[in-house]
Amino acid sequence: MISPSEFIELLNSDKYIEAIYLNGNCYKLYLLLKKLYPESELYITKEKNHIVTKINGRYYDITGDVKGVFSKVKENLLPTIEGWSFYNNNVLAICECPYCEEPIIYEERNNK
Repeated sequence: MISPSEFIELLNSDKYIEAIYLNGNCYKLYLLLKKLYPESELYITKEKNHIVTKINGRYYDITGDVKGVFSKVKENLLPTIEGWSFYNNNVLAICECPYCEEPIIYEERNNK
């Protein structure tokens, strides 16, 4: 069986993958890891803005093995977390220049 670190390294094969899983799809990475590693546990950062997966005493996100202060996700947070989405965050709109094929990146800024 492939280790979680090896799997994440293989998954993170494109420069946009990390952006996707760090900006709205961290919970979806947990769901994927849970399928592969049934012992996976759902944890959240102390800021309550990012999901990490605990597997055999180690914590993971798309960057690999991570360190920090994490707590188990409480049931009342699940509806919010399940609604997180890279697409809904509108962090990137990716397309290519029709002339040079370089990525065109647009970052929407929210007025908060």
